[in-house]
Amino acid sequence: MKICYYNLLFIFLLVVCPVMHASNGIFDTYLFGAKGDGKTLDTEALQKTIDACHEAGGGRVYLHNGQFLSGTIHLKSNVTLYIESGAALLGSNSPADYPVVPTRCPSVSGEYFIDRTLIYAEEAECIAIIGNGTIDGRGDDLESMKRPRPHIIHFRGCKRVKIRDVHLYNAAFWVQKYQSCDDLLIDGITVETRENKDIEKPRFADVPGGRNTDGCNIVDCRNVRISNCNIDSGDNGIVFKSFSQQQGCYNITVTNCVITTNASGIKIGTESSGEFKDITVSNCVIYNTRGAAIGLMTVDGAIMERILVSGITLRNIKGTAIFLRIGNRAKVYCEGDKTPGVGRMKDILIRDIYGTDIERYGCSITGIPGVWPENIVLDNINLAFTEWETPLLFEGYEDRIVKQLDKDNVPELEDVYPRGEMFGKLPAYGFYIRHVRGIEFNNIRIRAGKEERRPPLETDDVEGLTLHNFWSNGSQLELENI
Repeated sequence: MKICYYNLLFIFLLVVCPVMHASNGIFDTYLFGAKGDGKTLDTEALQKTIDACHEAGGGRVYLHNGQFLSGTIHLKSNVTLYIESGAALLGSNSPADYPVVPTRCPSVSGEYFIDRTLIYAEEAECIAIIGNGTIDGRGDDLESMKRPRPHIIHFRGCKRVKIRDVHLYNAAFWVQKYQSCDDLLIDGITVETRENKDIEKPRFADVPGGRNTDGCNIVDCRNVRISNCNIDSGDNGIVFKSFSQQQGCYNITVTNCVITTNASGIKIGTESSGEFKDITVSNCVIYNTRGAAIGLMTVDGAIMERILVSGITLRNIKGTAIFLRIGNRAKVYCEGDKTPGVGRMKDILIRDIYGTDIERYGCSITGIPGVWPENIVLDNINLAFTEWETPLLFEGYEDRIVKQLDKDNVPELEDVYPRGEMFGKLPAYGFYIRHVRGIEFNNIRIRAGKEERRPPLETDDVEGLTLHNFWSNGSQLELENI
């Protein structure tokens, strides 16, 4: 009888009070009912483990020796989700397992619900996702799902966040979205989520329309460090956005990353409502990329200043190598915000950029009449453009030949979505500069194909141009204070 009694007590403690079985702050999901067989839906068991860890004051939720099938789970303060090597968190392939969840934070439309997501956290502190395991978004199985398709990770209003070493795989939508977060570290992760894999094919050859699988989206965050990441994404690689006129992206470093994408490599802007200040990008490789390798854009009223991009190698860029743009789309993202004025861009340094097999659109730095990018410095830039003079095809489609422009017919396109190929084939194969005040070129070497007839540099409405050691295919300029 004693043996039966103790057995029953053990079972009671195991089932009713699993928190008592946490050892050294480690909460094993198996003890909370997870099966880890890749077939049984473990959402409830995983959430129970997270809740118990949070209620106990924090610790590590441990996924090991299995594949854990799940819908939306909510990470909470002081909880680290640890995915062991060989283990995987598998997103459900059923849209019903990603419910629209109420939130205290309004969406850009003013509605109080979150985008669908696999892992969500809101206003949590000291949270982390770490380990050498995999998070599989099952994007291939969710392609037919109506938007919004689920992110893999979506955190809002969180502080002290770490994402380290994990493999984020096969997303259905944006892989990661961090919005209004403070003190964010993303280090050593691998993103593998490219649905149209062959860069030599037209953009949507395999999956029409794509899935908009951006590798990493930073929205209105501050004090952010992104390092040592390997990103292969179906849409933009690393993107900084602002939806709120009262917020912005501040105090950010990106370093030691390798990026290949079916859109742009590193992009600051496009959605650009707030500010972008004090951002550095260094020591990165960008290759086999469809859009702009490096893009800085303010088109919705944002102020962009003190941006440093350095030590970047580029290879096989189908769009533009360098693209800077002030526009006047004036889009309002958050309910209650006013129609913005035109933004500003100043104090930008781009240096030590080496690239080969750059497509023939031409790099561009442009404002609009009366609004100029200011104090722009390009230093030690070495770019080689493609060698043939066949028609330039937009996104690789044979029926979309890019128009050749001359200086007098480059459209302004003030309110158009900004992208490096937006104007067409520019009147300079190297750099086209328009509506700019205070720009300096130092130690520039650019090489064109044998049949290239355009000049290496073309300017229009530029004040304060300085050229020093500007070389192109054997001709060298040493002109200052033009």
